[in-house]
Amino acid sequence: MKRYIQVFLLAIAFDLYWALVVLFREQGLIIWLALAILACLLLPSAYRLYAIGLAAAGCLLDALWVLTGLISFRSESLIPLWMVALWLMFATVWTQLTLTTTLPGWLLTLLPAAGGPVAYLIGERLGAITFLEPTFIVVSWMVPGWLVLMLFFHLLLGRQK
Repeated sequence: MKRYIQVFLLAIAFDLYWALVVLFREQGLIIWLALAILACLLLPSAYRLYAIGLAAAGCLLDALWVLTGLISFRSESLIPLWMVALWLMFATVWTQLTLTTTLPGWLLTLLPAAGGPVAYLIGERLGAITFLEPTFIVVSWMVPGWLVLMLFFHLLLGRQK
């Protein structure tokens, strides 16, 4: 299968996973976690740690936003497990995409800086999270947060290629 078709199918599969997780959250928690873990295990072993590190950093970023009062998850925990599953799946898919695509690194850094906050906007509209500040302020913090997160990820991963 051609590489660009693989990348397209990977993106569509992640978007479907994201939509199902955000819509059903706790109702499918075992499935969301199992799929994310399985996907991570399917990565080449040399890159699993990068995906797990990206997922952990993403969860820390979400925790920071919750603790600073930007967002709130409709959950009793700081970060619900469905969000951890989303981060692990995103990190796995992004690691695989980074390994297989020929897109330049700067574009791979900028795409999630725009797409990540859009996903949170949609998630807020679907009732998965609550913005505790005006949307402009929340997004104004999310864009640089995502940018720094992905910049460090690509710099770290780039040294190992």
